[in-house]
Order: sequence, then C-alpha cells, then structure tokens
Amino acid sequence: MRREVIEQILAVCGGISIIGGAGAVIYKIIYPALQFSQRVEQLEEHSENDYQRLKGLEEMQKQQSKCLAAMLNHQITGNGIENMKKIRDELLESIIEK
Repeated sequence: MRREVIEQILAVCGGISIIGGAGAVIYKIIYPALQFSQRVEQLEEHSENDYQRLKGLEEMQKQQSKCLAAMLNHQITGNGIENMKKIRDELLESIIEK
C-alpha cells in the first residue's frame, strides 16, 4: 500500500515536472516573439516621427533658401521689395506653424 502511494506521488511529481518543462520551453519561444513585435512597433513609430521631422527641416531649408535668394537679388539690383515682403510673410507663417 505504501509503495503504491509513493509511486502515485512520484508519478504526479513527474507529470508536474514535464508540464512545467514544456511550459518553460513554450515561454522561451513565445516571449521573444512578443518582445520582437513590440520593438518593431516602437521602431516604426520612431521612424515615422523622424520622417516627419526631416520633412519639416526640408521645408524650412527651402524657405531659408528662398529668403537668401531674395536678399541676394535685392543686394544686386536694389529692387524686389515686394517679393521680399511676400517671402518674409511665408517664412513667418512657416515658423509660426511649427
């Protein structure tokens, strides 16, 4: 009788060990995949933010180039005041929007 009880206890412990081992293996496989997915989402979000910032910088560079060209033309010819006012307004609007 005692021997049967001990064998049943050992059988139950063995089953628990097998189930625990299988759970650990599954966890080690699934957890990295979940972490990888989260990292990809985070990198995509950062990539989109960086892209938007680069577009903003590109637009600002275009505005600055227009201003520089208008100032050079004005220095050379002494005219173009209306064009310079227009570009100034565009630049101010661009700065205010950002």
